[in-house]
Amino acid sequence: MRAEKLEATRKLLREAAIVGVHTTEQGDLPHRSTDDLLLESIEGAVHDAGLTLDDVDGIAGGRSPTDSAATALPGYWSELLGHPVRYFSTVDAAAAAHSANILHAALAVAAGLADTIVVIGGGSRGGSRQASVQKMAYAHGEFDVSWGTLVPSWFALAARRHMHEFGTTSEQLAEIAVSTRQWAGMHPQSIMKKPISVADVIASRMISDPLHLLDCCLSNDGAGALVITSSDRARDCRKKPVHVMGGAEDYTFRGYVDTGHEWLRSGAEYTGAQSLRMAGLTHQDLDVIEIYDCFTITVVRMLEDLGFCKRGEGGAFVSDGKLRPGGSLPLNTHGGGLSWGHSFSGLAHAIEAVRQLRGECGERQVAGAKTSLVHSQGGPLAMHSTVILGAD
Repeated sequence: MRAEKLEATRKLLREAAIVGVHTTEQGDLPHRSTDDLLLESIEGAVHDAGLTLDDVDGIAGGRSPTDSAATALPGYWSELLGHPVRYFSTVDAAAAAHSANILHAALAVAAGLADTIVVIGGGSRGGSRQASVQKMAYAHGEFDVSWGTLVPSWFALAARRHMHEFGTTSEQLAEIAVSTRQWAGMHPQSIMKKPISVADVIASRMISDPLHLLDCCLSNDGAGALVITSSDRARDCRKKPVHVMGGAEDYTFRGYVDTGHEWLRSGAEYTGAQSLRMAGLTHQDLDVIEIYDCFTITVVRMLEDLGFCKRGEGGAFVSDGKLRPGGSLPLNTHGGGLSWGHSFSGLAHAIEAVRQLRGECGERQVAGAKTSLVHSQGGPLAMHSTVILGAD
């Protein structure tokens, strides 16, 4: 994209602001439905902004079944809100959708398509853990269902390839789990708070070689929401506004289907660089990093492709503890999907970024945080979206 186009998009984005966030309780919540959790998250985020449900005229992020108009979600949300929804969108890109939904909603508000849009994510898994696993298997295609390949197996392939090519070790991957657990210990909503060591990660049972149990994210119920309105209205809201300064998406191949792709490079190379160019920032300008962490290898790979270190150097890059509290690169400061919760993990990362930029994080607060990179990833490193957030 030419420089003048980037500048135009940057100026357009300044016309919108994030003004409210909310996260529900996290964990096993069989008594709560998806609708119940999502509605709480919307009401909470709107209240956080000092607005009301009457102000909301757009929803982004809710996946809508396409088999019948009777189950389409736009009309459903208009009924719940009690008035027409003038904007509804969802990006069908698995967990990569979260940052993309934020970017789309900000642009829609800035362009005047809606006044106030709530970005939502998460819900209830429904049924037993086994039913949840079977549902995930089905989503990955008929051959995966028949032969048993599940999500950890694909990311294990990525981890093993990285180890083979660059000498990355299980101990280096474990550092990701240890650092996020330290951050999680300072968040009141985290599911996993007990401190762990690199040795604990290595000693946890093997899930898909070389990924151990503590290399894998949680599976839980919960929801969250983020409110975006115009910059003019944001001046009258309760909390300090946070702006989307830049963003980008890249969808390179079909996850779990196209097996011949390059395992050691991803679309994050584009989304990270493009987002920073649009924001007019460099890596050195970033105060907080929030990277979707379905597995420890995901963070190592994304740190490389997003440009924080060179390809193949991710393991060594994280091994000195720089991602931990007090380190030089605060990452996943709520505890991430590995320890905080994974019900809407990509959006939860963005919500944490907003709270950090508003200075609301208590003992885990990164001093003087003004900018954050948030990256969402879907499939086995197949789909990517990035946003840069900044506070005035």
